[in-house]
Amino acid sequence: MTNQTEASDGKGVSRLEIADKLDIDEYTVNALARKRIVIRLGHGRYDLDASLRNYIRRLREMASGRTTTEESGLNLPDESAKLKKAQRQNYELKNSLIEHSAVLLEHVRPAWGRIISAVRNAMLAVPGKLRLLLPHLSPQDIEVISKAIKDGLKSAALTDTPPAIDIPTTLEDEE
Repeated sequence: MTNQTEASDGKGVSRLEIADKLDIDEYTVNALARKRIVIRLGHGRYDLDASLRNYIRRLREMASGRTTTEESGLNLPDESAKLKKAQRQNYELKNSLIEHSAVLLEHVRPAWGRIISAVRNAMLAVPGKLRLLLPHLSPQDIEVISKAIKDGLKSAALTDTPPAIDIPTTLEDEE
């Protein structure tokens, strides 16, 4: 191995020696030298003291999450925050399912299909009921009412957003 005088006299240490001191392989020494973490003094010679300081500093930054990993381009603090947010959303969803405050779409879809069919059929039956309840309406009046109902149903079928419904929140709102 090297002695202290060799490292400090400007000649540095070999790639094999610095790899041994840092407990890494020689290929990693080359990669760290390209990133200027391991300091090259010349062909096959490295500054042990400066390289050791840089290597320890890099390990500390990585451990604390203050650095971007060059290999993947990931920012560790940002990725950690995204992971925590996704985990929180996952737990919230699981809790809502356990508490029965959320319902699975596959359980709701058949019921909503039946409700929508019932509403559609009830609305299409309105002109016939009006013909019986209001005999003074002309056939043209009933046809206008029927067309308005069909147009409303078509319009509702073409949108994913239901129309706003003004629901009173207190008894005062109802008056």
